[in-house]
Amino acid sequence: MNILSNQKKGSTCEISSINLPYSKKIRLLGLGVNTGLMVSVLRNRGGDMVLALGNARVSVGRTIANSVKVRAL
Repeated sequence: MNILSNQKKGSTCEISSINLPYSKKIRLLGLGVNTGLMVSVLRNRGGDMVLALGNARVSVGRTIANSVKVRAL
């Protein structure tokens, strides 16, 4: 399994697990990010990542992206 922060721009992956404290996990759930979700990486810079969740766009920080395990498709 890979981590989200290692995915390249344009790649599509499925979120396998989120290894974060409860409060941060709830914040991601509020943004629509959950296990089993297919996401596309729109931007992966040194600091943040922009993900496409259907028609929505979500920006996550590097620390959070390092805690999300994904399966590349």
